[in-house]
Amino acid sequence: MTDALAAGVDAGGTSTVAAVSRGGSFERLARGGPANATSRGPAAAAQTILETLRELIGAERPAALYVAAAGAGSAPTAAALEAALRAAFPGTRLAVEDDTRCALRAAIPSGPGAVLIAGTGSVAYAENGATRVRVGGAGHLLGDEGSAFAIGLAALKLLARVYDGRIEADATTALAAQAFAAPDRPALLAALYRPPLDVARIASLAPGVVALADEGNRAAAKLVQGAARDLAELLEAAVRRAGLAQSSPALAFSGGLLRENSMLSFLLETRVQGEIPGASIVRLREEPVRAALRFAEALLS
Repeated sequence: MTDALAAGVDAGGTSTVAAVSRGGSFERLARGGPANATSRGPAAAAQTILETLRELIGAERPAALYVAAAGAGSAPTAAALEAALRAAFPGTRLAVEDDTRCALRAAIPSGPGAVLIAGTGSVAYAENGATRVRVGGAGHLLGDEGSAFAIGLAALKLLARVYDGRIEADATTALAAQAFAAPDRPALLAALYRPPLDVARIASLAPGVVALADEGNRAAAKLVQGAARDLAELLEAAVRRAGLAQSSPALAFSGGLLRENSMLSFLLETRVQGEIPGASIVRLREEPVRAALRFAEALLS
């Protein structure tokens, strides 16, 4: 199968990225919309993945497809997503997993290590030989501590307190009010509680909050400090459970919230290196989708 078509997909809560190779040679990639299989549902996530793939391959059928999907940490969700994709590509060698392993291997290609992913949601993942540990990733109702969603929601809670007269308005609450077109309490409640809950819209507040923290805004800085603490706890738990805490592990940061240097990344790195002796922070070597493409190519072996 020297000219076999392989496709790798990184489907996240903010965007979907697909890449293809032919005969082991990378060809191109395409980007699509959000495809979190938990928050959007497996059918909607599969549709977004298929639309993104069709931009690359048209009516072709890939010989192998590997999908790393946010929300696929749940076995039933992963199975439903896989079934939808198998229906579209019968005969394709197909694997669907959550997005943690691709994120790890995009930064640490082999060997033991751990990754913290902080985007719309949050999760930590560690590998140590045959041991694989996942911490967090429970979604916006039960988890996603320190995530963009958590930061955005915290900013909206501050805005609600402003409208109650409990705190003074500032740049952070003004950011939230503008983003949600909520000049008063009724408008805020209507925007937030109108179903379905718009997780991505709430998460979109986070970059602005982080930027305000970098500029010295006190309210934003407190939110960022709390997020750094929560994210560090996720990563530390994964490292500890994988038996890496005393082995000077390589650790990676991934996800849109940690892509740029900021007060958040600085506080997180400082705390992690203080709590885990000898830990080294490794930056991503490539986009996670390229790791997904390598996994797809391996399905052909």
